[in-house]
Amino acid sequence: MTGNSKDSKILAYKDMINQLNKTISTQTELIQSLQKTLEADRLEKENLRQQIEYLTKKLFGTSSEKRKDIDGQLNLFDEAGQEADPTWEQELPDDITVPEHKRKARRTHADLFKNVPSCDEIISLPEEERNCPTCGTQMECIGKEFVRHEFRFTPAKGKVVNIYRETYKCPECAISEEHPDDQTFVKAPVQEALIPESYASESVVG
Repeated sequence: MTGNSKDSKILAYKDMINQLNKTISTQTELIQSLQKTLEADRLEKENLRQQIEYLTKKLFGTSSEKRKDIDGQLNLFDEAGQEADPTWEQELPDDITVPEHKRKARRTHADLFKNVPSCDEIISLPEEERNCPTCGTQMECIGKEFVRHEFRFTPAKGKVVNIYRETYKCPECAISEEHPDDQTFVKAPVQEALIPESYASESVVG
């Protein structure tokens, strides 16, 4: 009986080892698959960036291959720091004096898009999400928040869309005596930009 018991344990251990080896093999294959997927995503993103850069040059007549070094010009990628900022409308002098030489000032985004039609897009909170998550009361819209500028292109024309999202507030929580300092605010969800800190939309790439 003792010998049979030992043999059974050995067989059980061998079976456990085989199962662990299979699990390791499966996980290794999964890791390799994920690595391939990540690399494919990286290449696709780079391809999209190149397409947008090409279309930007084609649309605005930029001929230099060095997108970041074009004097007096801007492009769809260069949005950082411009959201709801006075510099969007800031006028720059024609020339900037630098010791030993002068150079042309870079144009603002307002200059770049001054002849492009623009409109506002307000993103509202869906009806089914307008109840206060704290007490269930119907919330009220109290204003809107600027999200970003986005350039959208259709054949032969383009426009700048100023995207805002609405903010909602629960009227009951605002007057609650039990928790006077607790107020519930909910903002409408906004789709992420196609490329972070960029004006480009899917219409430009497509």
